[in-house]
Amino acid sequence: MLDTLIYIIVFVYGLLIGSFLNVCIYRIPLGKTIVKGRSYCPSCNALIPWYCNIPLFSYLFLRGRCLRCRQRISPVYPAVELLNALLYLAVLHVYGPTPAFLFLAALFSLLVVIAFIDLEHQIIPDGLVITILVLGACHAIYQVLALGTPWHLFAIGFLAASVPLFILGLVYEGGMGGGDIKLMAAAGVFIGWKLILLSLFIGALYAGVFSLLLVLSKKGSMKTAVPFGPFLSLGIVTCTLAGNRILAWYLGLF
Repeated sequence: MLDTLIYIIVFVYGLLIGSFLNVCIYRIPLGKTIVKGRSYCPSCNALIPWYCNIPLFSYLFLRGRCLRCRQRISPVYPAVELLNALLYLAVLHVYGPTPAFLFLAALFSLLVVIAFIDLEHQIIPDGLVITILVLGACHAIYQVLALGTPWHLFAIGFLAASVPLFILGLVYEGGMGGGDIKLMAAAGVFIGWKLILLSLFIGALYAGVFSLLLVLSKKGSMKTAVPFGPFLSLGIVTCTLAGNRILAWYLGLF
């Protein structure tokens, strides 16, 4: 019973944070503040009353339309809220109600913001990367002091994926963007060198599959530019939740 209650609380908390993530996704690329100012409809600019701003449920109640102007509300908003809540449940399931849960839930929320901003604007804001780096350093300190994890694993993680991407960007014209490189450096501090390298591989695999689907569906070609940040973020999430099991399975083949 207690476990069920914890999962419900975490799910609701994830929805609430997801609502704030929508504010970040919309405002950060526009250079607007995220710490003040009420939410408003992007179509009619009417302020959204609190009872129409309940995560996920308000969207369903309003049938995806603004209460004032009846214009459609982007389904991205409830999708972000639900995605964040489900990611929190996944972290809780894997790591339990521990300090690691708090750190990794914050990491996943930042990755959600990065992924959706990169999809829309093809940028990864430095402020989000710096936040991941600071939280990653705090997480590394916790791992070293509380769990005895060797500190150099996180220091190497800063370089393990970012340096190869940096070299790739120098060698090949139009290679990896600076935001992708900085993201992998910061995330490497967070999860260590083994998981960040695996994240890079899996992220590239996700991107390759997506590009192939674009070609097969005739919605793009092999030259179609695809933002890499969302796939790197998905790779990081995958490896944070299941990376050690993936590595154990792979090594078991030998």
